[in-house]
Amino acid sequence: MAFPFPTRVLVVPALVFVTACVPAPSAEQVIKASAAPAPVSQIESNAWWTAFNDRTLNNLIASGLRQNLTVREAVERINEASAYSRVTSGIDLGASAGSIRGREDGGPIGTSRSAALEGTWLIDIFGATRGNRQVASARREQAFYGADSARLAVAGEIATTYIELRYAQEVRALTGKSLQSRQKSLDLISSQFDMGAATRLDVLRARQLVAAAEARQPALEVAFDRAVNRLATLTLRPASELQPLLQRGGAQPKARFTASKGVPAETLRRRPDVQAAEQVFVERMAQIGVAQRAMLPSISLLGSITSRQGGGESWSFGPRLNLPIFTGGAAQADFKGAQSRARQAWLAWQRTVLEAVEETRNALVAYQRDSRNIAAQQNLVSLSQETIDLAQSSYELGETDFLSILDTEVSLQDAREALAAAERDRAINYVRLSVATAASMPPPR
Repeated sequence: MAFPFPTRVLVVPALVFVTACVPAPSAEQVIKASAAPAPVSQIESNAWWTAFNDRTLNNLIASGLRQNLTVREAVERINEASAYSRVTSGIDLGASAGSIRGREDGGPIGTSRSAALEGTWLIDIFGATRGNRQVASARREQAFYGADSARLAVAGEIATTYIELRYAQEVRALTGKSLQSRQKSLDLISSQFDMGAATRLDVLRARQLVAAAEARQPALEVAFDRAVNRLATLTLRPASELQPLLQRGGAQPKARFTASKGVPAETLRRRPDVQAAEQVFVERMAQIGVAQRAMLPSISLLGSITSRQGGGESWSFGPRLNLPIFTGGAAQADFKGAQSRARQAWLAWQRTVLEAVEETRNALVAYQRDSRNIAAQQNLVSLSQETIDLAQSSYELGETDFLSILDTEVSLQDAREALAAAERDRAINYVRLSVATAASMPPPR
């Protein structure tokens, strides 16, 4: 129908009214929705970090699992995958309405209104819709396992950072005690030098040891501050809040757990990264079916009902046959590409399993070795303490010089720091073993 100038035409689809009633969400609304804490997961039910029996560590990990940005980003990927999993039904239904106002050939101005309901239903003869649902389901499972991997990694990093922080505090405390002892030795040797009972070399050696202890303090303070800042980032808590909480000090974490000699294969299969790689393979296999069915004919049922002003109605209904005959080889290329992507996923799954085995073996061997290392370091500390006691007695009896006492003090300090490092390594190796096995281990004893 033609409308000569100056014809005024107004078309108002019903979709405009719907859109006007539902405004797009603002940035503030979207950001507010992302501020919700992450939900509890299976990782928290296997809380391997409770083996340390450290309330501060428990609270830090609890904060990290709910507030960490990496974890919350992974949870949002679950929401995204879940949203897309709902659009694979093969049914497309829509409605439209229109109003046209105008004048034709100098006649009176009139208004014509109409409404239509249209729908398409893909008949799933060869399982195309079913294949798309399998793809969407596998992607959703990948997102779930990805979130668990993120949680496990965050818990492991929080625990490792906390262990390093307590180690820095322990070494700083040991250095402070050693500094006091060395200062006393310097005062003693300085007074003896004034009386002519000691040499200049003795005084310089004592001063050197005091200066060495003082020089270590700034680096240890920096290590503590860096650990606090890292924990603040991981837990999304202000560093000013964590600083006084952690500065009060605490014992080095020690896990009350005895590792077994081996880890069952089923334990490794339950790792979230292994399960995620498995779901990638499932998705790629489903995509092969989707690509194969795209080369086959498909039938769709189309229907529409139109109602016009004045009571007039019209309807149509019937099948539509789609024959993908001339596609320039694109469908065949998609099919072969899907097969290659499935093989890549299979190889990636095997690599993930092998890396999981390697990581677990390394962590298990290291954790089993740590007990012997700690026992040896404890024996070294005991011998060093006995040596310094004997050196002091010999010096008082005039059987040795003062430099022997200074040397034994250095040896004792080194032995104590080595013991602290061994305790740190055992705690970190326990964390690595827990992460490597996805915390699927016996409960702490």
